[in-house]
Amino acid sequence: MGSVSRSTIRRTLTALVATALLAAASASAQAAPPPPGSDTDPYNPGIVYRTVYSRPASASVVEFSAACPVGYRPYGGGAQILGATNQVLIQRTEPVHNATESGFFVRAVERSDLLYGYAGTWQLRVTVACGPAYPDLTYVRATTVTSSTTTKAAIAQCPAGLTRVGMGAQINTDARAVRFDDVGFGIFNTPWASFPQIPNSARAIASELPFGTAATWSVSAVVVCATTPPNVLFHGEQHGYGNPVGPGGQPVYADRIEQEPCGGWYEDNHSYMTGVGGGQNGDPGKVGLQWYFDADDKEIGVMELILDGGGYSGAWMGPYLSVICVTKA
Repeated sequence: MGSVSRSTIRRTLTALVATALLAAASASAQAAPPPPGSDTDPYNPGIVYRTVYSRPASASVVEFSAACPVGYRPYGGGAQILGATNQVLIQRTEPVHNATESGFFVRAVERSDLLYGYAGTWQLRVTVACGPAYPDLTYVRATTVTSSTTTKAAIAQCPAGLTRVGMGAQINTDARAVRFDDVGFGIFNTPWASFPQIPNSARAIASELPFGTAATWSVSAVVVCATTPPNVLFHGEQHGYGNPVGPGGQPVYADRIEQEPCGGWYEDNHSYMTGVGGGQNGDPGKVGLQWYFDADDKEIGVMELILDGGGYSGAWMGPYLSVICVTKA
């Protein structure tokens, strides 16, 4: 991963976006298929997206969800904070299906170290990716012990023979002083946590904010698994984007936004996104993260790395984005 200029305010994968725009223009000229989730899209393997917005408010805790249509099951989703930056932490992004609930559940909190709270008005934009009720569809949840350890990690893995179709995570606490360092999969290697790549799994890592908390807490990783049809292929992709901070305490001067397309409904592979996450491999608990589906194009996953007010000075840090995609063969 290459270095990134400190003066960069926003960086996206320009080449990929440009390619996507050219492909979209070309497809449009040749009567492109309808967008993903449309009932008339012949390339869609049954994925439907629903987006809802919470009521704008200035609340210390907001819990909100996006529901799937009847007959569909939640695979994954994303949540974007609107109207706040480092003042608000996301502590839950979890697909849930049971006898009474079927959707993507989000919890966001105003951090407890704000001297007078956060006076601004903010809200959540929550998107759920829903799909068919495949055979053996199950939600596997793995939770760490509840303690006061400053960093914890959980890994949930699909039973043998089942395929990962989605993912999620939750920080289990009333304390507004814990945030995610990572939600995703793939290789993770830092001085404070190290994991190999585990097939058909999902991982969640969370840490206390730098000032810590006396509360006990735990973290849960959730992976959604199923027996999928032979003509439907799910695959996970993880992409790194360079080191926004160097050794010796060089600070990051701007927040970062990363984007990654699943492939695009207008491209040859016609991929559709069912899960999005990501993380950072710098110092634990030092930056805010949020992951969501692009508001205008649900096949693009977005991750924001949000700095605290004093910036970041610490170990080398590189953000990475994790997406789960599905293609109809």
